[in-house]
Amino acid sequence: MADTHYSYLVNEAMARRKNNTQITKTLRESLVMDSIQDSRRHLEALALDIKMVNDHIKVDESIFGEASVDYDKIANKLVEKLHWPNESIRIIPQGSVSTKTLIRSPDNSKFDIDAVCSVDLSMIEVNDPMDFFDKVGLAIEEWEPEAKRRCWKVDFKGRRYYIEFTPSTPLNKVPQTATNQIALSPSNRYRDKALAVVNTPSRQWKTSNPEGFSSWVNDQSSRPLLRWLIENSMQESYSLDSVIPVPAQEVEISDTLRVAIRLLKRHRDMSVKRNYIEPNLKPISIIIVTLLTQCYEGLADKGAVYTHPIELLLDLVELMPYMIEHRANDYWISNPTVEGENFAEKWNENPQLKNSFDIWTNLLKENLNEILAADNLDSRRQIIKEVFGCTATQSPPSPIISGLAQNRPTQAHKAPPTKGLA
Repeated sequence: MADTHYSYLVNEAMARRKNNTQITKTLRESLVMDSIQDSRRHLEALALDIKMVNDHIKVDESIFGEASVDYDKIANKLVEKLHWPNESIRIIPQGSVSTKTLIRSPDNSKFDIDAVCSVDLSMIEVNDPMDFFDKVGLAIEEWEPEAKRRCWKVDFKGRRYYIEFTPSTPLNKVPQTATNQIALSPSNRYRDKALAVVNTPSRQWKTSNPEGFSSWVNDQSSRPLLRWLIENSMQESYSLDSVIPVPAQEVEISDTLRVAIRLLKRHRDMSVKRNYIEPNLKPISIIIVTLLTQCYEGLADKGAVYTHPIELLLDLVELMPYMIEHRANDYWISNPTVEGENFAEKWNENPQLKNSFDIWTNLLKENLNEILAADNLDSRRQIIKEVFGCTATQSPPSPIISGLAQNRPTQAHKAPPTKGLA
């Protein structure tokens, strides 16, 4: 048991939730059966329902083979057009692909697959950050890339996805003449994976660490909190080739952190689809991933042990909203791999973003309580299908959320693809 920053935040979250309705209280009340065997049977049935949702929202594995081919196409084009050495280029899957938390959109529209192109600038000639960024865009111009804040969006025809491709360089490879232009610094965690990306609005280098962030999520997910996994001490390994393949996306419910991330992202997308929150105000994935992973790490540091993944899943969902920090009256969700980067920065500029987060988490808790309060397994399964959009028509359930109707947009909106790291 370790006394860490995240274990402190978990303790604070546990104290704060005592003043609120607990999802786990509903769970415990629903599991007051005649025997332990009956309780276990209900937990297993709920686990099967969650697995059904997880299977429904996962992305077809064949897509990731296509993405790997497209990564190679981009890398080869940089070599061909810019005459950069093969060994100078390293392409790294990032975001939800690298953490195995990518989900398909409710309307099956195109989704993004993020990748980082890490180039050793000591092996090529680059004058400044924008020169580097523009050269990458020029080299792949045949695919008509769209310039974004830090990446190029490449929409390969006939694909079910588009690639957001971020030019970068290892932080220690930035030319010495430009080091004073680098915004932010890497944290000590995964420092060796830190990169400099081009922040086009400022036209300067900015510290980023997408590979380190993914490693953080993956490393925390591998820490066993379930009793039988603690006994087995499961571990994973990752490839370090120059073009890193997209990881296989199969995730079992025992991998509870990743399942929680997938479920909450899906619930958020369904909340947009059903007009409870505006698309431009929806909680971004990086915030969901960060809060859940911080919570998981804090529980692991505390030495928490769970007998069933459903119990852990519900604790993660319930504690997650209370993991948000306050620093100098600002909301703060820190990037664990980059010092001073606050993923909640825009909340402090636009209070509607935090309000939308609160609406969504209240809806989430109400829906989960409704699921757990179902009086039989069949009705519960039907509610789960409706809540997570796993029915044929994906028609919205009748919500029982008090005080939220006035927050519903008046027109339907298409949920946009996830942006950024997740």
